[in-house]
Amino acid sequence: MADDNTAFLACVLDALKETEASGLLTDYGLTGIYGNKTVGSLQRLALLFAADADACYLEIGVFQGLTLVSAALVARDLACFGVDNYSTLDPAGENKEIATGRLKEFGAANVTLIDADFEDVLQTLDKYLQGRRIGVYFIDGPHDYRSQMACLLLAKAYLHDNAVIVIDDANYADVRFSTRDFLLGHRDFKMVFEAYSPAHPANMTPAEKQTHEAGWLNGINVLVRDPAGTLTNMLPPTDPDDRTLYFNEWLVHRLRGADLAPEAVTLADAICIGDTAAELAARQALLKKHGDRKDISDRHFADRNTHSDGLTEGRFNKFIR
Repeated sequence: MADDNTAFLACVLDALKETEASGLLTDYGLTGIYGNKTVGSLQRLALLFAADADACYLEIGVFQGLTLVSAALVARDLACFGVDNYSTLDPAGENKEIATGRLKEFGAANVTLIDADFEDVLQTLDKYLQGRRIGVYFIDGPHDYRSQMACLLLAKAYLHDNAVIVIDDANYADVRFSTRDFLLGHRDFKMVFEAYSPAHPANMTPAEKQTHEAGWLNGINVLVRDPAGTLTNMLPPTDPDDRTLYFNEWLVHRLRGADLAPEAVTLADAICIGDTAAELAARQALLKKHGDRKDISDRHFADRNTHSDGLTEGRFNKFIR
């Protein structure tokens, strides 16, 4: 069994090395916010499982369907699942229509699009996978630490013995920290490849963006099962001594105005850099959101909110009879 796994890991490395050298496996002319090498890696990895009737491809965060369609088309015998409830990054409310349109246009009959919250789906995966195991798992949903960790932990029981986990947007420190902590707590998994770019695409020059769109764009971490320990321990780069932002989460969460944190930080930034126009706009946005949520925030304490009203003062588990 260990020899089989080692041989498969060699296939994964070969697929990633081929991607690093050549980018896309097949170009279907689709546009989207992804690096070509990210898409190419998913295509090649999906092909590794195409002949396994018990395997499937699972993607969290479909957006407009570029990666889902691209992987499904090169491995048409592989059942592919995409999960997205289109609650973010969809200001015009058109992403689901674009994704379903692409599936129809290319005849990707092996794809099931699941319009639901990713955590709800991951807690009831049996209902969707119907006994299949996740061979390729592409995580590209919310990039906060908890969401990333939930994606890793909730799907773990459904992973194929040779599962490959591809984690997108690994440029974000939250993403790298969750990958690091998962690897430290699950020694039978190893990171087999990582790649990063110097900044988020929104902060790149046009030339930088063009270069990294041909590559891995906003970073990638690729994990594999390695129960025999044939690979070395490799962790994504983080600064474990600087956990200020993570400690700040607790300080913010307990405050009455915790829901206003993004708007408050935007306002603080405008004040600190002396941008009066940005300060005015940020102040208005902050006050509007406060007004929209005033009936909720008025029920909270100024500080030390635990959100524990109505919780039991003692509850025992019971044996199943």
